[in-house]
Amino acid sequence: MGKGEDEIAAYNGGPAQERKAKPKGWTKARRTAFLTELAHSCNVSRAHKAAEMGERGAYALRQRDPEFARQWQQALELGYSRLELALARRALEVLGELELDERAEPLATMTVEQAIAVLNLHRRSVQQGAAHQRRLHHVATQEETDAVLLRKIAMIKRQRAIAQSRLDGGGADAAAQA
Repeated sequence: MGKGEDEIAAYNGGPAQERKAKPKGWTKARRTAFLTELAHSCNVSRAHKAAEMGERGAYALRQRDPEFARQWQQALELGYSRLELALARRALEVLGELELDERAEPLATMTVEQAIAVLNLHRRSVQQGAAHQRRLHHVATQEETDAVLLRKIAMIKRQRAIAQSRLDGGGADAAAQA
C-alpha cells in the first residue's frame, strides 16, 4: 500500500493521525473523489458512487472526523452555489436572455426538478453552516479535568463541614464559617 493509500483519522475524539488505510476504507483518494463530486453536484449519493464507497460510509466518517466534516460542509456549500447558479442560468436561457455553452461550464446531468430537490435537501445545512452539524464532544484537557475535580472536592469538604457542625450542635454559625 503506497503513500497515496494512507488515511488521516481521529480515534475516539483524539488527535488525527496518519495510518495505513484499510483496503476498502476511506483513503485520501476516496475522500478527494467524494468531496470533489459533492462540490460539483451537491449530491451525496453521487459522491458516494464517485468515491466507490457505500451509501452511509461518509456520514459515519463525518461524525468521527471533524476535519472531514469541515471539508464536507465547504464542498456542500460550493455545490449548492453551483447548483443555484446553474438553475438561474437555465431560467435565463429559457427566457431567451442567455445562451449556455455546457462544454464551458459543465454541471452534473440532472433535471430541473432533481436540482430543486437537491437544493431543498441541503438548504438548511448550507444556511446554518457548521452550526447545523452534530456537535462533536469536547475532550477535556488535564487542566480542565483537575479544575473540575478540585471544585468538587472543595464542595464536598464544605458540605461535610456543615454536616459535622450540625452534629456537633454548632448550627448555622459553624456552617457559615465553613
